[in-house]
Amino acid sequence: MPSRPASGKILRLELENFKSYKGHQIIGPFYDFTAIIGPNGAGKSNLMDAISFVLGVRTGQLRGAQLRDLIYAFDDREKEQRGRRAHVMLVYQLPDGSEIEFTRSITTAGGSEYRIGDRAVNWDEYNAKLRSLGILVKARNFLVFQGDVESIASKNPKELTALIEHICGSEDYKRPYEELEVKKAEADEKAVLANQKKKTISGEKKQKKLQKEEAEKHLKLQEQLKSLKQEHYLWQLLNIERDIEKADEDLEVEKNSLREILHELDNYEAEARKKNKEQAGYLKEIQQCQRRIAETE
Repeated sequence: MPSRPASGKILRLELENFKSYKGHQIIGPFYDFTAIIGPNGAGKSNLMDAISFVLGVRTGQLRGAQLRDLIYAFDDREKEQRGRRAHVMLVYQLPDGSEIEFTRSITTAGGSEYRIGDRAVNWDEYNAKLRSLGILVKARNFLVFQGDVESIASKNPKELTALIEHICGSEDYKRPYEELEVKKAEADEKAVLANQKKKTISGEKKQKKLQKEEAEKHLKLQEQLKSLKQEHYLWQLLNIERDIEKADEDLEVEKNSLREILHELDNYEAEARKKNKEQAGYLKEIQQCQRRIAETE
């Protein structure tokens, strides 16, 4: 947790035409314990308003409808005059003894101007500097107004919690907290959907893995079938080649046998021609013998 800033104190106030303080007024120096006393209407509450004003408290909490109502006016006619201005300067003493001047002015247009020292700043920078000193304007943790003690004592636990959150400034984080709660709920819902989607994808992945394994198994079986068919065709081809070789051998044997038969046939035909020729000679001799016999008769 960030360290709590060391405590300083209000050293003095310088007012210019603020509420009942006409002209330029210096109030202070203030001590560690300072009491402001006086009869009713003496301006005690206006001093409280001056401190509240310079520390950035809204006009509605300073018993005024608008900023112009906080400018000193003797009567209604003076109140209507144009060009009226007012300011309150608070001199804040740091623990090391150095001083910071905070000035808030009411312009002629009825707006606010802010200064830290001699430098003009916007409200955000002015408020940030006060916050760095532990002065929380929105929480009003630096003032206890009349009736605040009785009001706090009468609050119920829920109201006290709201007050403490207001004083410590945690209520500033209520809206961001609620927005973050909504974002967290949305993130949780998205996480649930993402988890469901993850489970769905995981199931699909498992199914795809099984399908892949089945496909790989099918392809492997196809490769095995292809290999077996190839081996079968090669075996058939080998047998066919063997059958062809055997047929060629048988054919060669038959050719040799045929050549032998043809050779024998040629021999038989030659022998037959020879016998026919001999027979023709014998027949011729027989005819000659028959003629001679016939001639002798």
